[in-house]
Amino acid sequence: MFSHAALLCGVHVVPVMPPGVSVELSFGSAMNARERKSLSHQLVRAYGANRAAAKPLQLSFSGLAEAERYPDMLPADGSLSRWTGAHRVLERAEDHWDTDELVWLSPDASEPVSILSPSMTYVVCGLVDRSVASGASLERGRMVGAKCMRLPLREYAPRSDVHPILSVVDVVKILASVNSGQSWTEALAATLPKRYIRRREMEETRRRIAE
Repeated sequence: MFSHAALLCGVHVVPVMPPGVSVELSFGSAMNARERKSLSHQLVRAYGANRAAAKPLQLSFSGLAEAERYPDMLPADGSLSRWTGAHRVLERAEDHWDTDELVWLSPDASEPVSILSPSMTYVVCGLVDRSVASGASLERGRMVGAKCMRLPLREYAPRSDVHPILSVVDVVKILASVNSGQSWTEALAATLPKRYIRRREMEETRRRIAE
């Protein structure tokens, strides 16, 4: 947005672009039909969540050339091709952006994200919970030479031991909320599935009883 003062002075102000987030869709072969169908629903919800954010992210869907081999992992009505405010990228993320512009998000990474940089694109693996093998996203990020980071759940979630694997929808929601001005604590508390918290509480209760 241009300020009134800048317009009066004849100064051209370049608006600050929001951070980029790309859902990488080249994992179709790693999922079964049910999982791919689940992902197709998540893509619709992730797009909607970003559109509804006060300050939307630069949302992209990458790896579409490979995703098209598995039509069941894309919205059945073909709506992805009509989504406004979303970029459609045929190549894999690592082939479209320079490596030094990518942050590959993985729950297995050691370094947490602290701030969202507008010069970076944060890659979210298009995998559903049931098909996530331990280290899969971290391995892919390292393989392509990208910086690998995790969401700061240990630091800011309601419980530091909360289950670290989140859905595509939840990751996009959290990132969009932080970009819109919420703290990590606020964004995580509002978005993390309540069952994740209850699960850890029940486990803790059982441990206490066992002692």
